Amino acid sequence: MIRTSVITGASRGIGKAIAMEFARRNDNLAIISRHYEEAERALKEIQEIYPRLIFAYECDVSNKEQVIETFGKIKYTMGNIDVLVNNAGVNSRKTMKSGLDERIAGFEEEVRTNLLGSYLCSCVAADYMDNGSIINISSIKGKEVTTSPGYGASKAGVIKLTKDLAKALAPKIRVNCIIPGFIDTGMTSELPEDKKQAYMKLIPAGRFGTVDEVAALAGFLASKEASYITGADIHVDGGYYMD
Repeated sequence: MIRTSVITGASRGIGKAIAMEFARRNDNLAIISRHYEEAERALKEIQEIYPRLIFAYECDVSNKEQVIETFGKIKYTMGNIDVLVNNAGVNSRKTMKSGLDERIAGFEEEVRTNLLGSYLCSCVAADYMDNGSIINISSIKGKEVTTSPGYGASKAGVIKLTKDLAKALAPKIRVNCIIPGFIDTGMTSELPEDKKQAYMKLIPAGRFGTVDEVAALAGFLASKEASYITGADIHVDGGYYMD
């Protein structure tokens, strides 16, 4: 059976790698991004390798009206949704050293996109699922202490949201959470070299992870082989954070 999988924040990084992995698994895809041109670009790159049925959508996941409209279009065009990956996220990098107004604006943006966005998309998608799978993408910063409170709090909230939704939506829908550590993406590439080396020394695996390693776990969690896994939060961090 060919599934319909929806991935938010799918135009780059981890989201794009997950879309590529699901296309490899023969899924039809709905790629969501805040910028249509970026979603369309990702669509073309994926279709060059895997000629699947893929649609690109522009949507701000923190906007209720846009989420309802976008998922309504997906339902109309592609039918019921089988898998949702809540990957869309922002990191304002506003620390306690920033001005108060900057801190508040960054905090609100992070909570609205990272946490509220995951909740909104999950609620709307669940109405279009029979037996589905929702995968939330958190961050190791939702577990460890960070100097960016908005990002840390929103990502911690995603972990708790996962467990609550897993209970509320069972047994029809499974909900799990992936917690990436330091992954080779745009965010880590912006780190100064000395910080990269310092973090590397704290990772037992001795390296940063790849987006494909995160995508492989998402592919497994969405599969029948993971049918007895729900409410789980799984680290992909090379042993960096062990609890």
